[in-house]
Amino acid sequence: MKSRYYKVFGSDDRTLILALDHGGAGKIWLDPGYAIAASVEGGVDAVLTNYGVIKKFRREIGRAGTILRGEVFGTAKSEGNLFLDYGCEIPYTVEDAVRVGADAVMTMGLTGTRFDAHNMQNIARVSAQCDRYGLLCGAEMLYKTAKSASEYDAETLNTICRAAAEIGADFVKGTFIDPDGFRKVVSNCYVPMVVLGGSKVDNDRQVLEQAAAALDCGAKGIAIGRNLWGHKNIAGMAAALRRIVHENATVDEALRELG
Repeated sequence: MKSRYYKVFGSDDRTLILALDHGGAGKIWLDPGYAIAASVEGGVDAVLTNYGVIKKFRREIGRAGTILRGEVFGTAKSEGNLFLDYGCEIPYTVEDAVRVGADAVMTMGLTGTRFDAHNMQNIARVSAQCDRYGLLCGAEMLYKTAKSASEYDAETLNTICRAAAEIGADFVKGTFIDPDGFRKVVSNCYVPMVVLGGSKVDNDRQVLEQAAAALDCGAKGIAIGRNLWGHKNIAGMAAALRRIVHENATVDEALRELG
């Protein structure tokens, strides 16, 4: 067991992660410190974010686990497709991650592109480096740029998630698909699977229902971005999600955290 496992996962082997790594492209109008502090107040286990955010908002992160987003894809003003036109590279070393207090490094596994092999080798390299320092290596597995569940079938999701486990990822972040298919993928991926929070929706029940459904299928947690930091009550939404993740609360019980 890696020394920092329980900085990211709870004693029940489940996790609720605030995903605040979107700002690396410069598109977000948001105070990171406020979003992090409110999420931690609500009970997130860990914060997934960028190098500069970790350096600046260490106090707000506090005792929550810290996951460094490894890749730097460029800005929202770049020409072309940042995901498809370039291979994934992590400019930071694992020593850099340790220096800023990270407990894990999240890599991007973009598959089904001409850089497929390159991107998988990037995960393998970072995984081995994380082993050296006792950090976790997470792999966010996407097929091309698909994030919608409707763009996946169980065979595709299984292929990319199992591949990440095979080359050394300690946990995998993937898209929740239909329950029957997702349950098969989870059972075949022998490292913990964490689901993406999905695109922004203005329906709290829908967000909580998807989290509960993923956990029922064997997922070990959720990494949620816009539907948490973009919520009008960040602390309340974090508390509601925490009840789902760690207390097996019903959706109706969890909604009480939002008044």
